[in-house]
Amino acid sequence: MRAPNGKDYLGYLDMGTDIASCSFDGKAIEIAGGPVQDLLVIFRNLRPPPTGVKIVDDVWIDIKYNDIFPKKDIVMPADNRQLKQEDGRSMFQYVALWYKHGNPVFGRAFPSEADKVLAHFGYENQENAGPEIGSLQMLALPPPENRGMEYKWQPFRDAIKNANGFRPVHVGDSAPCILKDAKGVERLGNVQLKSEKASVGAGGKEIHMVGPAVQDLLVLCRNP
Repeated sequence: MRAPNGKDYLGYLDMGTDIASCSFDGKAIEIAGGPVQDLLVIFRNLRPPPTGVKIVDDVWIDIKYNDIFPKKDIVMPADNRQLKQEDGRSMFQYVALWYKHGNPVFGRAFPSEADKVLAHFGYENQENAGPEIGSLQMLALPPPENRGMEYKWQPFRDAIKNANGFRPVHVGDSAPCILKDAKGVERLGNVQLKSEKASVGAGGKEIHMVGPAVQDLLVLCRNP
């Protein structure tokens, strides 16, 4: 985007608000409305790789809250099964990644009745859900013939030891995990590997577990 000195600078576009900003001369400058339409933005198109090519890195789908939900067979479900809900029913929850104040937070995404993206995250004593989420990412599953790695959900106590060659799928110190409460309700959330704190967003707040209670929680891992 162009700064007051007439030079172009690399900045940031909030796709939820359509406000672009960058740092210039010790302060932040913003562009909103019509002028944003002329800015150059980098995009990517997720396409199947050529036959025989093995994918060895995690692939993330960039998506926005309330977008059309991706095809179910190309996104990662929690433990490859339906999880028990508060109302006694079961449903699939999918690995989602969001950033709060620059910090990576894993949570759960799932389709609404209208097949739109819904998502919940728990961090800093708050539940974040609804349109405030804006942009997020979902972990994609490459076609079986192109997978150069294997995913597996295993207990935290094994995950931190890289048991059987599987190490946690992580961004920074955060990894996806499944929390289970005393009533058996399961929610896909976030675990901080070093502090051993697991959390989800539910009921308008962050629900968390720490220490020994975390050891049996299932964490998403991959090999290699």
